[in-house]
Amino acid sequence: MTQAESLDASACAPDFSLVVEALERHTRATGQAPLSIGGWESEDKAIGPPATLAAALVAIPLRPHGYTYLRDLREPKERAAALFRAGVRLGDEALTAERVAILPNSTQALLLTFAALRDQGVEHVVIAAPVYFSAVEVCRRLGLGVSIIPAADFVTGALDCGALTRAMSQPRSALLLTNPAYSIGVEYDWPALRALFAALPSDRPIILDETRMGLHWRREAPWYDADFPQQAIVIRSPSKIFFVSGVKTSLLFAAPAFVRRVETLSESLLGSAPGALEETALAYLRCWRRWRDEARRSEAGPLLRWRRDVIARLQSNLDLARPPLARQGFAISPVNSGPYALAARRAREDSDLDCIRLAAEDGVLAMSAPYFCHERVGWLGLRLNLSVPGVRLSAALEKLD
Repeated sequence: MTQAESLDASACAPDFSLVVEALERHTRATGQAPLSIGGWESEDKAIGPPATLAAALVAIPLRPHGYTYLRDLREPKERAAALFRAGVRLGDEALTAERVAILPNSTQALLLTFAALRDQGVEHVVIAAPVYFSAVEVCRRLGLGVSIIPAADFVTGALDCGALTRAMSQPRSALLLTNPAYSIGVEYDWPALRALFAALPSDRPIILDETRMGLHWRREAPWYDADFPQQAIVIRSPSKIFFVSGVKTSLLFAAPAFVRRVETLSESLLGSAPGALEETALAYLRCWRRWRDEARRSEAGPLLRWRRDVIARLQSNLDLARPPLARQGFAISPVNSGPYALAARRAREDSDLDCIRLAAEDGVLAMSAPYFCHERVGWLGLRLNLSVPGVRLSAALEKLD
């Protein structure tokens, strides 16, 4: 593998806590509210969870003395299998409750997935960039080797299928691919994924992190139909799709033996899950089901209306951000999914995006492309959080050099 095909994992994922700390110091010193370009919160009051979902989550009783274990969550596992059965197959096998794990959040899902794969003999993880930085960190902590394969195109995030296939020829390897591409706002379609998976060795595990799958800008259904390889592990997280931060859940689809291993490791590594996890998962699944049913009937019900309003607002915020970006020479990724986009420009010799300086001096929260392991010589990139009001996003962008 050439150096151009693989990034040094140790050079990726800078410590973003330093940026947050600088931003907090600026806010305390000036009393001014911070401005966000690429953060993670939904600051636009017009963007939030569907009203019925919010009400259902608030109504879940607090259970300070309650706890559960993942293997006991039979009802949400069955509900999830029934919901996704028509659109998700693993190696020509229908989705069943035995092929579903319910987890508290996506970070735990990734941790347990990598730990279970290591137990199965995986020693090396090939990661398609862009990617969530903590996935790289988890691999390091578990002693797994990492090869980060840059996208074939910096602006679009197009996969470098040739480099990924060559990297996966190494024995005891697994692939991690994020869809939609993390922080770029581009969703890989099923034909492209199917072609990549068909080119990989059939005994290599494939982790498909789809925790932000659902808010496609043109497709009204919350997911696509796919017949995944039997060695695939698919992670989806409705909490992120619905802009909920405090009450989360994630779903993992995989072979029954792998699901059992994940659930066993959860008990030994993480202990019990919150007692309200079952009710939380069921509330999300009910909302997801209503969305799917409305999309099937092409019925403009409350979920499709919510989706259309959210997409329209994200588009509006992006449109307000375009002028300051254009003045500074930034191109924007061809957004087709989710609340993020990539702003990218050719880097000048003296140019750099110093996120710590921006936070300390201007009170601006920016997230540069290295944070999501998306780097290319001669390019400068940053994430745009489109769930920030367009006026505030534009004001923050004006402070860029």
